[in-house]
Amino acid sequence: MTSFNFRPVQILELNSEDSPRIDVQEGTIILTAERNGEQIRITAPLQNILPQATATVVRRPSRLGKPVKGGEKRAGELNGMARLTTDKVREMRLLLSNEKFVKSFASSHEMYKKLAETYNVHPGTVRNVATFQSWKSVKV
Repeated sequence: MTSFNFRPVQILELNSEDSPRIDVQEGTIILTAERNGEQIRITAPLQNILPQATATVVRRPSRLGKPVKGGEKRAGELNGMARLTTDKVREMRLLLSNEKFVKSFASSHEMYKKLAETYNVHPGTVRNVATFQSWKSVKV
């Protein structure tokens, strides 16, 4: 059961059987529920319930210049989202440095697609590895 505190001395306990609904109309919050065939309706001015904000400033971490706090700790395999490992990146770069392998494909996109399927990543990830845009610390 959840309770709705309207005033410090009034508590209305509702459960899912009461079918509670909350609506906001013209600066007023309206709570309606139905219990034993009777409709319960409570209204209150919205400004008394919600805190007032004078200004809201949203700042994103800077990716230019300064690194995002903790960013270096999550690089490479330490990143929880990483699908590649250092060994797989080295292996991929060795393949990309082999001229016979590269020439066996009609286009670089086709080659990136094939490697992406092999390593279970997106072709753009393979391109970023090949051009050292990602995994920069891994040398062949």
